[in-house]
Amino acid sequence: MSQILRPAALLRALAAVCALVAATGMPTRAEDAAAAAGTYCLTGVHEVGSCMRLSPDGTFEYFLAYGAYDESAEGTWQMGKGEVIVTTPAYDKRPAFSFKRMQPSGTDAFDVIVESQSGQPIAGVDVSVTCDGQTKSAGVTQAGGFAVDCAGAPMAIALGLGMFGIALQTLDVSAHAGTDKAYVFAFEPGDLGKKAFAAQRLRVDGDALEMTYADTPIRELQGRPFRYVRER
Repeated sequence: MSQILRPAALLRALAAVCALVAATGMPTRAEDAAAAAGTYCLTGVHEVGSCMRLSPDGTFEYFLAYGAYDESAEGTWQMGKGEVIVTTPAYDKRPAFSFKRMQPSGTDAFDVIVESQSGQPIAGVDVSVTCDGQTKSAGVTQAGGFAVDCAGAPMAIALGLGMFGIALQTLDVSAHAGTDKAYVFAFEPGDLGKKAFAAQRLRVDGDALEMTYADTPIRELQGRPFRYVRER
């Protein structure tokens, strides 16, 4: 018949276990975490650069670059059983476009310009326009805007960032028609370019960390196995 250990006996048993761990050299969770700290970089994925730094204080930094696409993250990490677990803020503040002003066009055509918070033109924004009784794609913005193929003033302009998985946002511009033909919009990035990790597990394999890359707008990388090797 089993017996229930009294508090004093339980403490003595725990002390004995701790002494055994120390005597046999079995690593503790804290020792595992100290050993895991370091910088790990992605290997074996063509045209993708990515690294993750696990700091001894339990924080981590991450970045990934693929062509013109970049993402980063900061958060905390901890050791699990044979794995590293990383967690970030939710990064759920969505980007947004808003109408800013009209200004003269550099040509006789209608223009669309999207500006950053510092007032610099942004290239690569997807544009769709509603004009002349139809809605059509107008391509992407260039560094200084671009000509829109409309005979009459646009009624609505939709802006998005397909590269980052940001769908088109439609803005009514019917009230802004006048002598000026360049439509200028402001862009609030929110948490654009931030990668959220919700208790993401990376398997420890010697001096490497392994995970499946997911929740990405880059379709060709979705579900790919990623292996990060410790930098020497």
